Amino acid sequence: MARSPSATATHQNDRARAANWVLRQASPSETFTPPAPGTMMEHDPEWLLAIRHPGHGSVLLAERDPRQLPIYVHDGALSFVLGGMALRRIEIRRHVLTGNLPDWSQDDLTAVLGELRGHLDRRGVVFLIGVVEGEPLWQALQSAELRRHYHVLQSGETDTRRLADLPGTFDAYLGSLPRKARQDIRRSERRFSEHFGQSARLDVFSRPEEITAFLDTVEPVSARTYQSRLLGLGVKRGHWIERMLQAAAERGYARCYGLFVDQKLVAWRVGFVFQGTYFSHHIGYDPDWSEWHPGIVLQARTLQDLCSLSPTIQRVDMLHGDNAAKRKLSNQSRREGKFYLFPRNVRGTLLYTSLGSFNRLSDTLSALAARLKFKDRIRRVLRRV
Repeated sequence: MARSPSATATHQNDRARAANWVLRQASPSETFTPPAPGTMMEHDPEWLLAIRHPGHGSVLLAERDPRQLPIYVHDGALSFVLGGMALRRIEIRRHVLTGNLPDWSQDDLTAVLGELRGHLDRRGVVFLIGVVEGEPLWQALQSAELRRHYHVLQSGETDTRRLADLPGTFDAYLGSLPRKARQDIRRSERRFSEHFGQSARLDVFSRPEEITAFLDTVEPVSARTYQSRLLGLGVKRGHWIERMLQAAAERGYARCYGLFVDQKLVAWRVGFVFQGTYFSHHIGYDPDWSEWHPGIVLQARTLQDLCSLSPTIQRVDMLHGDNAAKRKLSNQSRREGKFYLFPRNVRGTLLYTSLGSFNRLSDTLSALAARLKFKDRIRRVLRRV
């Protein structure tokens, strides 16, 4: 059906207004528009400035009064990974925009990304993370206007992000879970409590001096985990996670937990409270205690604590990546993807073509290895190393 002249004019006016976005570098000395409730931490310019890498991190601010949208800029690399081994790395300047922007229009987001194209240097690429399936940013990636500026390449598969809405009491939260998940959680908690009783305790760490003690306690245990030894995802002093935790503690955002038995740390959780959401950043446990399911026990006890803080905390965001524990403990979810935007120039086109081709080859070989069960065998060997 043909669009009426008045509707066409309105759409053109909307696009013209959307085009009036300005990008500039943000400064720690300025005051920013307060973030809206439910906002992601990465949508707060002050937070990004506080945690930026001291050597090469900066924040660009897309601005059109009164709205602001920050983009975190840092040096990085594109890794060509096959079988868990990086065969080649290409240095880039990554411009990161976090999704979950349901209240933004597709035209505004397309205009912001179009304006960003002019700020990319020779190494510059755009990385979109947490792009919710079907939201305006997801739709903008399909637009002809955006694809005039960029090649769009999805990084990995569309994934499920798990969340837990907290109804006010822990019993009400448990009641929101499927029956089997509820039974598994209670069984793990009961078994742990019956065996360790009063010798087990849950400690909370939130102030700057407490965060220092927390890191000192967690680091030697984290170093023995599979995630730390093989994936580099452990908790350690002098690491970027310390920078994040200290910045969060200074602003009243930090809330970390330690599960102890007879003064021995058996599990821990790193997280941040921001705009009514607890962002669960990292969970780990002592591998020597795996038979007692300390990760599940820790999560159950921390969720009970977070429920007690209602209505200050209304939701737990389990962040990127899905696993069995998150599925068991969540009562909400959404589908998300990550995307690289490569400028439509010679270098950008070469990167887009080579990385896309390599990823397709890697996915094919990975699927073959999965069918032959090579990956499970290798994983079992690596966990014993």
